[in-house]
Amino acid sequence: MDKEQRKKTIQHKLVDLGETVSSWASKNGLHQKIVSDLIDGKLKGTRGVALETRRKMEAAFGEIFA
Repeated sequence: MDKEQRKKTIQHKLVDLGETVSSWASKNGLHQKIVSDLIDGKLKGTRGVALETRRKMEAAFGEIFA
């Protein structure tokens, strides 16, 4: 999935929840910058906090990093 598809998938699910990316991140105890960087593909999320964030995002939004 490329960056634009990932953004559309996340945005669609967040609209259903009545959330924004930053509100969803703060509600789930995640750093908004890490979430944004993962969505934009600037981070891979292979270790540490980024990996934990990626796992939480995949649990909420599905296989968005495939």
